Amino acid sequence: MNLSFWSDEDRLFVPRLLGWSINFKFIAKKLGWIKTPSPAAPQESVEAAPSGETREARLRRAVERSRSEDR
Repeated sequence: MNLSFWSDEDRLFVPRLLGWSINFKFIAKKLGWIKTPSPAAPQESVEAAPSGETREARLRRAVERSRSEDR
């Protein structure tokens, strides 16, 4: 089911069958209630790692990487 009031389109008003509808998802993005990933900085997945590495090692590496980004 496609909800016309919660559209992925990047505009305030979206067309409907009988007129126009307000896009509340657009408003929520502008207010900062919904975080969208920036296209300039692709995020690495914790699961995307060299084979043979344990899950704990991947998580530890991700934590260390995030600590260095905060400094």
